[in-house]
Amino acid sequence: MANSYQLQTLARALDVLELLERTSKPMSLTEIAEVLGEATAIVYRILHTLENRGYLYRRPEDKRYSYTGRSTGAGAVSRAVDLLLAAAENVPGGAPAEQLARRVGLDSRVTEEILIPLREKGWIRQEDGSDQWHLSHTVMALSRPFLNSDDVLSRVRPLMERLHVDTRETVSLFHRAGDSQVVTSVLPSPHPVRYALDIGTTVPLYLGAAGKAMMAFLPESEAEALIRNHRITALTRYIPRTGALRKELKSIHRRGYAISNGERVEGASAVAVPVLREDGYPIAVLGLMMPSFRTSDGELHGLGEKLVKELNLLRVATAQRQSACSASLEAERASSRRDENSVNRP
Repeated sequence: MANSYQLQTLARALDVLELLERTSKPMSLTEIAEVLGEATAIVYRILHTLENRGYLYRRPEDKRYSYTGRSTGAGAVSRAVDLLLAAAENVPGGAPAEQLARRVGLDSRVTEEILIPLREKGWIRQEDGSDQWHLSHTVMALSRPFLNSDDVLSRVRPLMERLHVDTRETVSLFHRAGDSQVVTSVLPSPHPVRYALDIGTTVPLYLGAAGKAMMAFLPESEAEALIRNHRITALTRYIPRTGALRKELKSIHRRGYAISNGERVEGASAVAVPVLREDGYPIAVLGLMMPSFRTSDGELHGLGEKLVKELNLLRVATAQRQSACSASLEAERASSRRDENSVNRP
């Protein structure tokens, strides 16, 4: 009987941890008891035990509880990443720990506990004698492997440069990162009035030509999961709707390119085409971006058709080079085998 009661208490303690882990704001004893449907006295004993063990933190000003992330490594890692992203939003000025805590929904003490190991590892730095925390340049080391060995960029870069000269508009390369797109290379337009996203900028997949060009060529089940699991919100006067998005993705897949007007940035237009793997899976997106007053839907469709043709030619040329390399390698191997047979012949 005692063992059964202990197991039930343990299960409720895990319920408390899971509840506070997925809740961005600290909760009171009463709120936790209501959500779990448990007696306040029982929940209080569980909270008291978890607080003493360091799994929870109770704010002295309002007695609300927050999760420290110590029960699992995943929780602590998730919060550390959230703090890094919050610090990135405050480059170059930095931000105090309390501001970072509010941004990610953590208690200030818990935030500092996570910031300290990040500082020791060099990902975050703290100004001497102040509470200002800055993202460290160490994070740039993470991008080095991509910048130095991006096969897609090395193949597409000559085409990007040619399009930049021909159109005099901003040419960008995007890679997918979960439910977003990341700008990985950009050639800004030389025009005084232009639109250009900085390298590292993230944009949602469901807005803009680049994101939709990626989504349209994903397997249907994968694209549908992105639509269902993502909260679709507007960034401009353009209002995205899931039904219209599904229809548009089918049209984009049929013609091979996507266009957009004022979806991510008011007054900006774009056209984009996916860079496909041999099996048809999209691994990147090539896009052109310009002010809406300098183009029209007709011109955007024309550019889209041109981009599709250019990438098809590039894909054929790449396949031919790979085939030629394979043939040359096989010829070398055959020649080496003949030489070995000649030496070994009595």
